[in-house]
Amino acid sequence: MERKKVTRENRYFLKDLETMDRDDLKELQFRKTKETLELAYDRSGFYRERFDRQKVRPEHFKGLEDIERFPFIDKLDLVKDQADNPPYGRRVCVPMEEVRRVNITSGTSGMGQEVHCHDEEAIWAANASTASHFSAIGLESGDLSAVLYPLGTMTGGMLSYEGLRMFGATPLPIAVFNTTQRIDMMRRFHANHILTTPAYLARITSILIEQGLDPGEEFPGLKGITLSTEPFSANWASKMEEVWGTVIHDIYGSTQLNLNYAITCKYGAVPDGKLGYYHLADHFALVEVLDKDTDRPVKYGEWGEPVVTTFSRKAMPLIRFRSNDRVRLLPPDLCDCGRRSLALWEVGTISRYDDMIKIKATNVWPQTVDEAVFSFDEIEEYGGRVYIAEDGREIAQVSIEFKKIGLGKEAKADIMRKLHEKIRDLTHVTMKVEEVPYGTLPRFEYKVRRWRDERAEGLDRVEYLERR
Repeated sequence: MERKKVTRENRYFLKDLETMDRDDLKELQFRKTKETLELAYDRSGFYRERFDRQKVRPEHFKGLEDIERFPFIDKLDLVKDQADNPPYGRRVCVPMEEVRRVNITSGTSGMGQEVHCHDEEAIWAANASTASHFSAIGLESGDLSAVLYPLGTMTGGMLSYEGLRMFGATPLPIAVFNTTQRIDMMRRFHANHILTTPAYLARITSILIEQGLDPGEEFPGLKGITLSTEPFSANWASKMEEVWGTVIHDIYGSTQLNLNYAITCKYGAVPDGKLGYYHLADHFALVEVLDKDTDRPVKYGEWGEPVVTTFSRKAMPLIRFRSNDRVRLLPPDLCDCGRRSLALWEVGTISRYDDMIKIKATNVWPQTVDEAVFSFDEIEEYGGRVYIAEDGREIAQVSIEFKKIGLGKEAKADIMRKLHEKIRDLTHVTMKVEEVPYGTLPRFEYKVRRWRDERAEGLDRVEYLERR
């Protein structure tokens, strides 16, 4: 969406915090971080042991830069603590009668599920961080939002639902229905907004078009579509804006943080046809972006890992949590929307370091293959696998499904040839491209896992053949 076409005024849910002067914001971050360190040291054996081991105490925190003196924690630390001290671990800093919500992570990393307890203050901050996005993108009280995220023990659906209610909009939680029913419900209640994932938006779009329906005409009151959980390309998002006749947005958060701590503003995910950036909620969390190898702060524009200390989680503080996400940091004051926080760039490119696959000694991120595959409108879905052939060769294979639009063999062959070349150009890895029948590949409604790494099994097989 071109910036000049977005004419609505700047809107905020927490204006004083979202537009706070940078010096005042840093003072708030210092004060809140100090309070969090003191709370954790006084009430949590988990943190006290780690601080003492590193010979650091809350009184050593005299400026924001001193946060680097404190130890990191990561997912494995949390999982082990809760396994050793079930069910909550030793991070709980309030009496259990003050806990009002329990969330559990999805466990898609393969490292196990974490349990997170939240008090009322943490829940308020989580909902407010999400409501800030809805205000920024131009929703109004009474607008109806179709929530296609599941409402369960993860925070995505819950924060969306409660954030909409806090803002004053009407959430319509329809994830329990099948796709056809969801579309019917959105049409029946004249949805003004949709919350979903890129993969599922593509699925809905494909079904509507197959039925001969124009999404833009079917939902004339749509004010925006908010995505999350997975990457996408600028080309794909721009096409979705054209097809749906509205602005594509994105939010970034996690169950661990219990925040949507990075949001797009009124200009959306692809202002002027290029991937934009997220505005951080610096008033809710201290975000360090560190080089993954050196643990030193990155410069603006460089890739790094967000390490986050939250301010509002009294029940279970989170201090210097290594997200294992892969982002780029940008300075404040880039946008005329009035927000003064730091930014993350680019929208739609955030992935996880543990999503990275090393193929033929080359780092390949699935999002790069996503960009190549979905640059072809004729392709509906794909799946990838890396395996070892019987002759010991390492093979990366991309299986694609074409849309049901009557393509001939020659047209398909031409697209597959071009896709093969584009993947090679973008990843510097040669991959096999094959067509599979329509309906063969899984569809994703929430977290997407398109790639399988089967090399361990393949190596075992090859070694067996050689021994025999």
